[in-house]
Amino acid sequence: NFFLIEENLINNETTIKPIEIKTNFIFCIDVSASMGSDLRFIRKQMSNKLPSLIKEGDTLTLIWFSGKNQAGILKEEIEVKSLTNLQELNNLIDRFLQPIGLTAFTKPLQLTKEVIDRIKINKPNTAFSLIFLSDGYNNDDSWSNVQKVMNELRDSVNSVTIVEYSQYADSIEKLFLSIGIS
Repeated sequence: NFFLIEENLINNETTIKPIEIKTNFIFCIDVSASMGSDLRFIRKQMSNKLPSLIKEGDTLTLIWFSGKNQAGILKEEIEVKSLTNLQELNNLIDRFLQPIGLTAFTKPLQLTKEVIDRIKINKPNTAFSLIFLSDGYNNDDSWSNVQKVMNELRDSVNSVTIVEYSQYADSIEKLFLSIGIS
């Protein structure tokens, strides 16, 4: 019941065009007190990396977090179209990413899911890349709460990058891996 179909693609009139998918890069940035010494490096690295990371039509969302229910969206779905936009964004990053509080992962992950759900309404073909920057030590919320939100988020993100700081960094990576996000 097996057979082979051979087709010469060189003479084929069909043209295959790649579909360009726009990406919303969602940065979740830990601004807890334990990140205090690293935040100045993070601010500088983001200023240096953003111009080459985001291509035309891509957008950026910045979420900050520290202790339980201490999290917020600094900017949502921003398209960087000019040097002026980039400078304004860098100024916000420098001004607001300052150390406060403890560390809790639940709220920034909930905000990530909410942002994705909002963007998908008008832009269903958007890819979502989560970049999570933390010292990886959730000390102000239960792991069961974090894992529940991660399970809800799993099918919404296309890629996850974890940038870890300090000796406790493996805890968030293990959580992502435990629910099948790599």
